[in-house]
Amino acid sequence: MTARYTERWSRQARWSRRLGIFAVPVAVLTTLLHRFVGLETTAGLLLFGVAVALALVALMLGIGAFVVIWSRGFRGTAQALVGVFFALLVLAWPAWRVSHLAYLPAINDVTTDWFNPPAFTQADRLRPPGSLSTEYPGQDFAIPQRAAYPEIVPLFLGYSANEVYLAAKSLAEARGWQIVYSLPPGLQETGRIEAVAPTLVFGFKDDVVIVVTRIGPEEARVDMRSASRIGRHDFGENAARIYDFLTGLTARLEAPLEAAPAPGS
Repeated sequence: MTARYTERWSRQARWSRRLGIFAVPVAVLTTLLHRFVGLETTAGLLLFGVAVALALVALMLGIGAFVVIWSRGFRGTAQALVGVFFALLVLAWPAWRVSHLAYLPAINDVTTDWFNPPAFTQADRLRPPGSLSTEYPGQDFAIPQRAAYPEIVPLFLGYSANEVYLAAKSLAEARGWQIVYSLPPGLQETGRIEAVAPTLVFGFKDDVVIVVTRIGPEEARVDMRSASRIGRHDFGENAARIYDFLTGLTARLEAPLEAAPAPGS
């Protein structure tokens, strides 16, 4: 009589695949609902945490499955690979963000002017209950900011204050920021733009204020402040927003004007 051997499948591999695949739509749908539909932040973070937990379990099960498959000859390598792949897919962005904790300061309010940071006039009424204060924390944030982001300083431009103000407002609108207050620079006043700017991926809402100060007929100074509504650590988001905006503002002002079409063309 011929002996028959039954091939055994790894249960860890099977569950790794199931949980890894399931974690992906949970993470994606949570992100989309929070960014575009207005899912409450606490609920969004909770659901995203569930997705991360599922991915972690899928990753551990996948690694365990590889060990069992290698040592006992079980089948399920492809399933384990699928589970680990999708788990890493979900964990990649959170892991990248968490890596910022190792070298960026734990601050959530960044400004170009440490001594006289632009004040928010609209943010308090717009921030939901439980949000952070709009008061600048002073040297507790200024000192680590100067060490980590020395490039975040006032921007001086050789253009009139009105030109700079209009370019700044246009750029904020182009970036999809919700402008909640704007005041053009007068003869004795500074120009001011206040806006709500969402983060790129999860859509957390941060408050931004831009101040344009007239220095001379063709010279202006731009100060900016960006502050998170929640969280002790902004993972460098506010500093990156200010740097990118001021760089984009300079480029917008220095871009050559398109040549006007010739008459009759």
